[in-house]
Amino acid sequence: MRGVAKVIRGITVPPAVVAVLLILLWCMRADVIGNAADFWLSLLFLAVVPVLAYPLQRIIPVFRAQGQRGARKLAFILSFCGYTAAVVISLVRGAVPNLAYIAAVYLCSVLVLTAINVFTPWHASGHACSMVGPVALLGCFFGLPAILVGILVVALSFWASVYLKRHTVREYFLGALSPILAGVLMYPVFWPTF
Repeated sequence: MRGVAKVIRGITVPPAVVAVLLILLWCMRADVIGNAADFWLSLLFLAVVPVLAYPLQRIIPVFRAQGQRGARKLAFILSFCGYTAAVVISLVRGAVPNLAYIAAVYLCSVLVLTAINVFTPWHASGHACSMVGPVALLGCFFGLPAILVGILVVALSFWASVYLKRHTVREYFLGALSPILAGVLMYPVFWPTF
């Protein structure tokens, strides 16, 4: 079972999940993204920039010395930078409101996670956030079938995280609430159309 849990955690890393979200939207609801340039820029800043943390962690001494913890810190930093760039580029390029909303939800989610992790005694799971956010967004754009499949994927991620003792139940649920809160906060700013 441990091997299965590791595989589930491995394939549900945040950059992979956002890449799947963007590819599904581009292939099945291109109106949500707008054009190819916006798709590729979103993929770059929401998926590729955050994943650079793992190779960079090995070559930046301060993060290398911290091991896995350093990799997580750098991933958080690069996620914030990538998500900020995605929002700025969406606004500068005049991206469709749905795409700007997606980028803003990602940025707001990382800010909510940071607030929880820094200003409270609790820890919120970034992995949970990166699972629930895309599932909620897919549910908004594709409806009930996406929600049902998404619930199964989130349940598997939850099981794997708790089974491997990467997160407690509370940590996972706090992380899962972060993108929901971010989505609610960003809705009146961007007024996406589902």
